[in-house]
Amino acid sequence: MFGYEAILHVENPLSFRTNEYGNVIRMGRVLHNWALMFAMNGIRGDPEKDHLANLDGAGIYCTPAVPREASFQFQTFHPFPEAPNMITHPQKLGSGSVSTYQRMFTILHYKEFVKPGSTFVFGVLSERELPEEMIITYGGKQTLQRIRLSSATVEDRENFSGQVRHPINPLDFKESIQMKNVYQYSVPPSPLFQGYITSPIHVMLIKKQAKEYVAPHIDGSY
Repeated sequence: MFGYEAILHVENPLSFRTNEYGNVIRMGRVLHNWALMFAMNGIRGDPEKDHLANLDGAGIYCTPAVPREASFQFQTFHPFPEAPNMITHPQKLGSGSVSTYQRMFTILHYKEFVKPGSTFVFGVLSERELPEEMIITYGGKQTLQRIRLSSATVEDRENFSGQVRHPINPLDFKESIQMKNVYQYSVPPSPLFQGYITSPIHVMLIKKQAKEYVAPHIDGSY
């Protein structure tokens, strides 16, 4: 098993639909690991399957990614792109529809995205050796992004307990995880957690200098 510390270099605007507040769409500050795994494994998900079923057999496992140097910005967009055409061609509208579309046309939405130049860091396990650089299609708009990988050590730890300083996805682990002093990241499609693991579990530790990423124990592919 090969271990890496990965840096996601945002080269094109990156967005995910994380939280919605009226006409404002906010991004989470932590990037969910399943989306990273889809991108790094080149998997196009089957909508009839859940995320874990789609990722069954994937050769590359990713932890969630946290900001290293990241900045965010809002852009405006119209949720009803057909409205301007309908207003300029009122014959296509039924009685009372003109005012409805005019009202829709005045409502702009605000969507947050990660600005190019931002970077995020995460841990990677792979059953095969990976190149130092990968180009992936990633995010809600499937934009091109760059990932740079540097080798890290991997430790198979049967009875791990202690502080987890980098977010984990409990649904990836075969064992039930008990934690205290928990911080939860509400990031769709499932929450991510940091905290102190109180009951020992079998994990793989990805270590790079002083950093440590906790990943599930993996035999072969994920």
